[in-house]
Amino acid sequence: MGSLTVGGTEKQVAMLAKGLKARGQSVDIFVLEKSGALVAQVEQAGIGVIDGGYRSYFSAPVKLIALLLCEVKLVWFLLRHRPDVVHGFLPPATFFSALAARLTFIRLSVISKRALGTHQDRTPALKWLDRRANEMAHIVTANSRAVARDTEARDGYAASRIVVIPNGLDFAGIDEARFMREDARNELGLSEDDIAIVMVANLIPYKGHSDLIQAFSPITSNRQLKMFFVGRDDGVGPSLMSLANKLGVARRIIMLGQRDDVPFLLSAMDIGVMASDQEGLSNAVLEKLASGLPVVATDIGGNAEALEGMPGCVLVRAHDPDDLARGISSVIQHLALDRGREARQKLARDRYSVASMVDAYKQLYGSACPASPRPT
Repeated sequence: MGSLTVGGTEKQVAMLAKGLKARGQSVDIFVLEKSGALVAQVEQAGIGVIDGGYRSYFSAPVKLIALLLCEVKLVWFLLRHRPDVVHGFLPPATFFSALAARLTFIRLSVISKRALGTHQDRTPALKWLDRRANEMAHIVTANSRAVARDTEARDGYAASRIVVIPNGLDFAGIDEARFMREDARNELGLSEDDIAIVMVANLIPYKGHSDLIQAFSPITSNRQLKMFFVGRDDGVGPSLMSLANKLGVARRIIMLGQRDDVPFLLSAMDIGVMASDQEGLSNAVLEKLASGLPVVATDIGGNAEALEGMPGCVLVRAHDPDDLARGISSVIQHLALDRGREARQKLARDRYSVASMVDAYKQLYGSACPASPRPT
């Protein structure tokens, strides 16, 4: 892993590690940079977090040296502890983990694809690293069929060889928030007649907040609509509010920042949205579905798989504010008659439980290492 900051993949790794630990496995997490809110969480569960020594604030030449030293440190760790399984997440960590596992003759090397490979477009060198990682690992996994197909198209690695294991979702917070709707709406200043729309995603250009603001503008007339953005501002917040001001909808848009009570916030909402132009299998979409919300999402990556069979949900084209506005308007029109909440909640639970995800990985590890594998 790169770090344990709060993000989709990082949350999945933390849940997987804790789930394996609860099943009696010995687990350590090696991170290039020991940072992030999830470090304390996994350490409290008795899971070791090993710091590779890389720092994101290093200058470019120092970063390269630090990455090489991380690889040396990882190799030395594997030689000393001899785990049965090494599992790498996110590039370039997948390359380093697969190489270290190969150099130390680890019994099973696994790498996971968590999103579409658009990082290769931004940093072409990562395409070479991804292909080498694929070659060195014994098993490649993906969290959606769409990611597996994308890997085949980009890397020439047959999708039929990729093991698809969907994300897991922790339902505890959602269950606790189930009966908090009135309190949540009061806290957010929502009246009984307000229709609350939410997108949970860090404020990053590819998440599509600007498309959503443009889609929101033409549908606000004569309706008590409010839009909530939940997520860390990675620098585009001011430009988004400038766009909202220009379109005359700034007073209807509330930026809540990064929150640790997302299930509570979702209990106050009426419609969930994901406007991103690149996704693997969006945890935010799954959380909205598990909360019972009808979801409008771009037809990107695993979004279609997440919404498959979900009543009252709509797929729209990416980078198309008009189609996004159409999708949201359609859900609003049918909101009063929506009877799909329980069905969405049940389907999400059936498909995306943490227990199922952990069991799938444990079985995968055990198929190659039957003697109680110890993953890193």
